[in-house]
Amino acid sequence: MLRLFTLLGLLCFAGLSQAADNGFYLGVGAVDSEYNLDNPGDAEPFDDSDNGFKVIVGFRPLEHFGVEANYIDHGDAVVPAGIACLEFFTDPCPAATNLSATTTSVFAVGYLPLPVIDLFAKVGATSWQFEGSSPGFPGFDIDDDDVEFAYGVGIQARFGSLGVRAEYERFPIIEDEELGTISVSFTYTFL
Repeated sequence: MLRLFTLLGLLCFAGLSQAADNGFYLGVGAVDSEYNLDNPGDAEPFDDSDNGFKVIVGFRPLEHFGVEANYIDHGDAVVPAGIACLEFFTDPCPAATNLSATTTSVFAVGYLPLPVIDLFAKVGATSWQFEGSSPGFPGFDIDDDDVEFAYGVGIQARFGSLGVRAEYERFPIIEDEELGTISVSFTYTFL
């Protein structure tokens, strides 16, 4: 009897995830970003990863294709001043530097719908903003921005209008550095 109820529950779960809505969607998520900066000689303080948040707006007109815009605040990195001065050629050098990045991106998204989940990949353009400052050292300032190619991959489960996704995205930032971001997001689709 327990097996019968388990089988019926799994069939209902698969049916719910298949009944996914297409259309406009909004989402929010938590991100963990890695700035991928070098730390020669293990200098301190050094923390080039942080948590941030993500906002998603998208449109999925077809099962296999959609477009999406994202805004991500990648959080802060703290690096020794020598690393910041070497990376960004700034003088004079403070003891430590706080770095932060934000990205606003537009992607074309391709989906592979499976019975319970969707796999997806996305490519597009990102406008990044990169800033650096040092507390108590007002003359030290890094401020740069540009538009670059960005990409990502992910997996999501959709239950009617609700969705949960996990994804990895890669963003080029200042001086050819690459910012890697892992996120978990919740979406809601409006018909």
